[in-house]
Amino acid sequence: RAVTDPFEPGSTMKMFSAAAAIDSGVSSPSTIYYCENGEYRIGRNTIHDTKSHGWLSLQQIVKYSSNIGAVKIAEKLGARQLHDYLSAFGFGQRSGINCPGETAGSLSPPTTWSAIDTGAIAFGQGVSVSAIQLISAASAIANGGVLMKPLLVKSIIDREGRPVEQFSPEAVRRVIASQTAGTIRRILKTVITEGGTGVNAALEGYSVCGKTGTAQKIDNSGTYAKGKYLSSFLGLTPADQPALAILVIVDEPKKQDYGGIVAAPAFRQIALETLSYLNIPPGPDADRLHVSRESRANG
Repeated sequence: RAVTDPFEPGSTMKMFSAAAAIDSGVSSPSTIYYCENGEYRIGRNTIHDTKSHGWLSLQQIVKYSSNIGAVKIAEKLGARQLHDYLSAFGFGQRSGINCPGETAGSLSPPTTWSAIDTGAIAFGQGVSVSAIQLISAASAIANGGVLMKPLLVKSIIDREGRPVEQFSPEAVRRVIASQTAGTIRRILKTVITEGGTGVNAALEGYSVCGKTGTAQKIDNSGTYAKGKYLSSFLGLTPADQPALAILVIVDEPKKQDYGGIVAAPAFRQIALETLSYLNIPPGPDADRLHVSRESRANG
């Protein structure tokens, strides 16, 4: 299902929209946007935020997961540039992983986008992705801006333990500048701090950067199904020199639907056990903040 099932990513897409805005030079982390106090009308459609915000910087838009802020970023970026960056991150195309039945997801041409389409795609609606696409794109941010081809097998060995065939890391393309990737990771670290949507992903002794997502599911009729969500957390750790990229997706959670509440704790447990398994010690960039775990937000 990680390669065959397409789904709308929701707010995890905001990290890539923000990366596009910073890398293209149309915005900096401190550029401020007016978030319309929680309600923004585009034609006949109205975009909502779970919490009302006035002026927010791009960094705060990601931290608080403001849909309206993402729309404002997309308006400044433009449909063509947003599409080109998302395409460069690998969305709308197969990753080439050695696994049958891979979906390409969907990313329609920007010439077909309306104003509401451009804004919605910036916060993860109107576009579909696979889990392998999503984590590969996040790994490009971890890898200093270079998208890598995902591999399942490192080597094939014979009965005597001699390698028969080996598979080396393969770069696909540079998506964003190394400096942009570092900036995005610093922004994503704030998602895990107090007030951010991902506080439940915080690890004792290790820094984390990541993004929450809460996406309404589409039913068989092609409309959004009421009360049915995909809740997710997409994170990297340690944040400054990532060794792990982890994506947790919960299909139709029952009691809560926010990714920061449902998926982030699972990320935390998986990350701790994997860091221990790989013998990765706590680092000097470890987060020292004690954060509240009661946050609710859009992500």
